[in-house]
Amino acid sequence: MEKPYQYTIICQKSGAITQTNIEPMLHHLQTWEETDKTGVKVLKQTKLCYIDTRYKAKLRLFIYLEYTKKGKTPPKYIPFGNSEIGKTIPILNF
Repeated sequence: MEKPYQYTIICQKSGAITQTNIEPMLHHLQTWEETDKTGVKVLKQTKLCYIDTRYKAKLRLFIYLEYTKKGKTPPKYIPFGNSEIGKTIPILNF
């Protein structure tokens, strides 16, 4: 299994596909395009960015498969591990 990526960027001009885990900013998706007039350029968005909403689940599966391949036990998944939910705020309302 390949390592999952959260963002997929597709260039509309060349058709090149790039995958990354770093969130792209708007200036990464835009380029200056020539117009009919000489020396005049217009800023246009030429790349599309798709966000994988199942990234965290895919990453957990990838880590699990990599650990079991090496014969180790994977780290236990704790949903509210590094948060205050469940410690000070009750999860159930009764």
